[in-house]
Amino acid sequence: MKINWLVRIKNPAFWLALIPALLLMVQVCLAPFGITWDYTVLNEQLVAIVNAAFGVLAILGVVVDMTTAGVSDSERALTYEEPYKAEGKHIKE
Repeated sequence: MKINWLVRIKNPAFWLALIPALLLMVQVCLAPFGITWDYTVLNEQLVAIVNAAFGVLAILGVVVDMTTAGVSDSERALTYEEPYKAEGKHIKE
């Protein structure tokens, strides 16, 4: 699996998906040990909404490049040093 990680970490959308996914994973992993986050101000319904939002952000994609088949980046994407910024022009390969 070839992924251009340096470009991905420079993209804010990557962090927008990764941070909630990690927080959700930590919460789920700590629950069997009896460790829960103290949501004294929040009720159960609000916690469910927050967890659902984290799930949606994780589903939107942390790693998968939706423009290519499979989970690897395209050969072109592997050459990027910065996230590609389209300026109204389509590049034909």
